[in-house]
Amino acid sequence: MNLSLLARFSATFTACLMMPASVLAAIDLIPKEVVIDDQETAVQIINNGDRPEYVSISLSRLVNPGVPLADEKVEPVGESDQPALYAFPFKISLAPGQSKTITLKPLRAVETETVYRLDVKPVLKVSSGEKASATGTVLVSLAFSGLVRQLPKRTREGLSMTCDATGARLTATGNVRHTVKGAKVDGHLLDDFNVYPGVPLPLKGRVVSVPGQTACSEQAGAGRS
Repeated sequence: MNLSLLARFSATFTACLMMPASVLAAIDLIPKEVVIDDQETAVQIINNGDRPEYVSISLSRLVNPGVPLADEKVEPVGESDQPALYAFPFKISLAPGQSKTITLKPLRAVETETVYRLDVKPVLKVSSGEKASATGTVLVSLAFSGLVRQLPKRTREGLSMTCDATGARLTATGNVRHTVKGAKVDGHLLDDFNVYPGVPLPLKGRVVSVPGQTACSEQAGAGRS
């Protein structure tokens, strides 16, 4: 595992351990996956706990959707010169049992499916006695991350597969994700997965088969330049 990733995970895990379990479970987001077209869409954030909660909200574009979580790269929407989607408000306070609305507002149309992480971070204010082992007066833990999909006005779906020396490469030929089902590598059935426009995915193995595509074998891949 990458050392920087391990350090980030350890820091987050340690912060979670310093927080009561009720804090981690209190905040909920409904729905947790949202599809956006050209209209504003609202999601609800709910405090299911018995104490007031303070929450920060941020939206980041996934640069390489479909890759393993550890390999994901994100770009905060606030750092984009021409963002296509905006989320507000940035901070919310919730009384016990209270729910409030987060609004997702499209700013411009997209040509291909664009995927975002809607990060919801509960912020716990602690007393001086509780922060003896902490470095500040506020502890922040990433509770969860909702998924937001912004779709183009007209959608089309497709997939191609090319063989190479390591196995195969899958490419989405449409403007939205293609869900691959029943793929096999060296005889092992893979879980369903998505291939997104602009983010080809490699499948490494001696024999790769995907329904609807010509299978790739080690011999076939070796014969291609």
